Amino acid sequence: MNLFSDNFDMWKLNSIWDYLSFFAYLLIGIVIFVIAARYLSGQRNHKAALKRTVRRLRRLAGRRSRMYEEVSLKLPEGEQKFDAVLADKSGVYLIKVYGWGTKIYGSPEGENWRREDAKRKEEFPNPLLELRRGVQGIQQVLEEQGIKGVKVMPMVVFADNFQTPELYIGYGSCSTTFQEMKGWYKKQAGVKKEQYDFARVSSILDGLCVKG
Repeated sequence: MNLFSDNFDMWKLNSIWDYLSFFAYLLIGIVIFVIAARYLSGQRNHKAALKRTVRRLRRLAGRRSRMYEEVSLKLPEGEQKFDAVLADKSGVYLIKVYGWGTKIYGSPEGENWRREDAKRKEEFPNPLLELRRGVQGIQQVLEEQGIKGVKVMPMVVFADNFQTPELYIGYGSCSTTFQEMKGWYKKQAGVKKEQYDFARVSSILDGLCVKG
């Protein structure tokens, strides 16, 4: 029996085999749905979100770039940890990733933001405040080394894989979704030539990394 043929009528099953086949197809569909749902749910966490975000950014940035994943840097105001730091020909990006949240609320200057999905809500510290501190620290270090004019900016990625998150956090939030990250990154990094001494800045960043 072809379950998907034009002549199939689920209310006119004629034999035990027809019934068995129909419920077998139905059961297979349910199992596939449950497995897919569990997989997607298992990927809605920080570790998995960071992994896929870093992987995509590496591809977007190309060979002439440097990625520091889950790194701590020794900055003037003290040690600071980042989910990732990307140096490419356009500048340096300090990255914070969130693994779940289909609606995000807040403002660039607000103390807290809020994320939610169909089952949960959570307030969390505005990541821009901490990332901006890192921006100032790196810029200070570079200037002390005689390097000026390097673009250093925050990058907040909401990487819920269940659906594209809706962002209600205002202009200047330096934020994107994982699904829209390619366009956002290309807009920020759309240069053809290196904008600074990439090798020297990379060497300085290497020296700022906390070992172990």
